[in-house]
Amino acid sequence: MNGFDRRSFLAWLSSGVVAAATLGRGGSVAVAATENAGPDNAGALLLRDATVFDGTGAPARPGTSIVISGDRVVAIGRWNRGESLPDIPGLRVVDCSGRYVIPGLWDLHTHSSDVTPTVPALQLVHGVTGVREMRGSEATHAVRRRIERGELAGPRMVVASNTLDGPDSPVPGATLIDTDDDARDAADRASGEGADLLKVYSFLHSDEHAAIATHAARVGLPFAGHSPSLLPVQEVVRRGQRSVEHNYGMHLSTSRRAEEHFEHLAALPDDPADPQWWGRRAALLEREVFQTYDRGRAADLAGLFVEHGAWHVPTFAVESAYARHPSRFLDDEETQELAARWLPATIRQEWEAMARAWPEWTPERAELELAYLDARLELVGDLAADGAPLGTGTDSGAAYVFPGLATHDELELLVRAGLSPARALLAATRDAARCAGLTDAGTLTAGAKADLLVLDADPLADITHTRRIHAVVARGRHHGPAERQRLFDDIERAAQEDVPLGSTRSTLRCCTPMTG
Repeated sequence: MNGFDRRSFLAWLSSGVVAAATLGRGGSVAVAATENAGPDNAGALLLRDATVFDGTGAPARPGTSIVISGDRVVAIGRWNRGESLPDIPGLRVVDCSGRYVIPGLWDLHTHSSDVTPTVPALQLVHGVTGVREMRGSEATHAVRRRIERGELAGPRMVVASNTLDGPDSPVPGATLIDTDDDARDAADRASGEGADLLKVYSFLHSDEHAAIATHAARVGLPFAGHSPSLLPVQEVVRRGQRSVEHNYGMHLSTSRRAEEHFEHLAALPDDPADPQWWGRRAALLEREVFQTYDRGRAADLAGLFVEHGAWHVPTFAVESAYARHPSRFLDDEETQELAARWLPATIRQEWEAMARAWPEWTPERAELELAYLDARLELVGDLAADGAPLGTGTDSGAAYVFPGLATHDELELLVRAGLSPARALLAATRDAARCAGLTDAGTLTAGAKADLLVLDADPLADITHTRRIHAVVARGRHHGPAERQRLFDDIERAAQEDVPLGSTRSTLRCCTPMTG
């Protein structure tokens, strides 16, 4: 907005027209420092009279208003109903009575954000205002720069390094770590390229993983990703890994026969003719041992997550998608319609080829996969009950895991695992932002980044209500119903114009459950 009267705005804000968010504790409003009020032409936004879940852990507050200037929340509290609306040029007022406001959602595990313009916009219109892209490239960094310049609609992006894996990695294009010098060079390169974290993968050995931990600390970057298959998750967490993605290693590490199983894995030979054989065998072993789950070991593991400030990001959206044979997607009309509307033909063809190539399952195998999903849900519910920090991630970019939409699947699966809707929302907002390294995002407090959703129904009553989005505010910009529809229309038009694949496209499925 041009012509924003910043002086009048600050005077109005200081007048106490928005009363303190916590009543009975003095009369001052929760107002950010005036330097957060934005530049003179930034404009301001008043969301009036909503029920607000602020992401701090406090109960939802009805009748609450939020004032935004630039890309920051500058005040939040109750509207003084005796006051008329201010006549301040550049101040936009949106009536939110009867609606619900939550912080914007995060997806901590994405791939394919370089598929522009469809994927970043899909994330945004579905209320995902922050993502952590888990295999970075120059194309990914270029997308982030375009979003930050306002040239492209999309979420905030935290970008990982290229995948760091052991010398026998089957992952195309991975950076191979065999020595301390390899780890040093990889950390230096990632830091120089502007990566926000180092991404570790499944086929690292203990010494290689330890070297990455050392050099990540040296360059001041966290490291996160898979728990390497040969290492207990407990060891990975003790080394300082920021987050453990997927459920890989979780049941092996919480089995009452854990030591025996890790010894068995270490003795498994490689198959030179099939680089994927060892990984598939490790994944199948995990499915065979979940019946030996030890609740006490899980409680101890939760304590380690708390002690070391680590997060678990279970990515149930992808795990549940592949708990049933992916060939089913080929005949699912709704899935095929969404893919045709939202994704370029090249991506759709990749997805279809993967589903057709997936090996057949016996009825016994199909039953095992569903039982294993239930076991993973139970384990994460136990971790949550014991206080382990959790974050939402989807592995979107995997075949038939739709960017943006999958985050709502993830929330519903967390509730199915036993989390309350409030706890699931914290995993997708405050806790996810902290895992991503941002202390000023994920909550609706004075001074926080202005990323939020306006919903038409209460998500605390039913977590599926996060899908009922009325508006998205990202970086302080209000995307109401008409703007969201325009973005959907743009996405559908762009999907009909096939795009060249970015340099990370060969990794679209780098995290697929290795169980085909």
